Amino acid sequence: MRLVGAALCALALSGCAGATPAAGGDASARTPPPWLPPYSAAQLALLEPGAEPVLVRAERRFPDTRTFLYAEDRVLEDPRDAMRVTRMVAEIVERSPRYYAITDAKRDIANDVAQYGPPGNHEPNPWLVAHKDAEGRVALAIAPVTQEARDAYERGGRALKEGRADEATTAFRSAVERSPHVPALRLALARSLQTTAPSEAELVYRELLALDPTLSTAHVGLSELLLARGEPAAARVSLAHALAYHPRSREALALAAKLAASQPERVPPFAIFLDVDPAGAVRIGAPPTTAARMYAGCRAVMRYEPELRELLFGAAPDEPYFLSATEEMLCIESAIGAYVAERAASQDEGRAAPPDEQTHRMMGIAHNEGLLGYVMFEILGKYRPEHARTAPSGVHRAMYLYVAKHVLGEAPDPERELYYALVTAPR
Repeated sequence: MRLVGAALCALALSGCAGATPAAGGDASARTPPPWLPPYSAAQLALLEPGAEPVLVRAERRFPDTRTFLYAEDRVLEDPRDAMRVTRMVAEIVERSPRYYAITDAKRDIANDVAQYGPPGNHEPNPWLVAHKDAEGRVALAIAPVTQEARDAYERGGRALKEGRADEATTAFRSAVERSPHVPALRLALARSLQTTAPSEAELVYRELLALDPTLSTAHVGLSELLLARGEPAAARVSLAHALAYHPRSREALALAAKLAASQPERVPPFAIFLDVDPAGAVRIGAPPTTAARMYAGCRAVMRYEPELRELLFGAAPDEPYFLSATEEMLCIESAIGAYVAERAASQDEGRAAPPDEQTHRMMGIAHNEGLLGYVMFEILGKYRPEHARTAPSGVHRAMYLYVAKHVLGEAPDPERELYYALVTAPR
């Protein structure tokens, strides 16, 4: 196969650096992982082999959930620039010896779990603390806790469950004194104080965020206190950080539904199906729009063309498939390029272009603010929220700005953003 474009990296996203893929053969290409749910009858029908000749078999590939690649953001100043990605993807599909079959499909045909891995936890693990390693990357590690602190924590939990609030608070204070660097202990203390001593609870939440700014539960608690004190704008700032650090948080999403300054309508991601049939052909199901089909085709070549991943990410052909923000951003750009090309052709021919509000609004996000916040919050954050907690500061900022605008309906306050940049930088 002739790959056009080692230039894909240079194209634009400066996102070809990040976490190193795990070494070793790609066992996921041969054996479905245990977390893969059974396919529905409609999904299985998509995987029935056709009569097409398959010159080179594609291997089934499922994501290695241990490895993840972040990206830098960029604004798509001229939407026509996305057509370069569109043309490259189309040429790769045309010249590949692997066979790609694209079928129109409804949204419920999507096999998101097979594409991204099992959904992450709804709330972050407070027993993990974020810290920077020797190379400056943020990582999560279990915070060491003494047995005395753990015993006090368990006493506090029992007392709280039995309605002895003062005794619970005393026990949690004791736990914090014995292991002051464990987020879970300080979180328990703040929660026990939230109703009876809100000022002290706020102080504990702020101490906790100084210890670990990535714990979204602490941002949610602080947001609740600020809202109760009559400061909804400040509460939205804290809540935007909570969702940027853990996009799946039920607590944060429930509070966001009450606290949003307006009700902005979010753009749903493309719902697609990707897998390999028994004959080795890549089967793709996508909504019946040109943009959605291009996005699906791009995702397919990113997944099943090992030579492309080697060029784009430096991943050897036998290394496991892993998730990447760069991949998602490139593929949305390819969809935007197809959308722009379709409308240009329609205009030249004097006819109306098919309606596609979804892609039109994605183009607006790409042009006005960049796609990184959208991709990390609406797509990758749903299935791999733990990677939001370890994201570089630039990725977190993009997510924070996206949430503030598209979830909470409020333009971010630059002064508050600067304040949070100072107090929430991982130690």
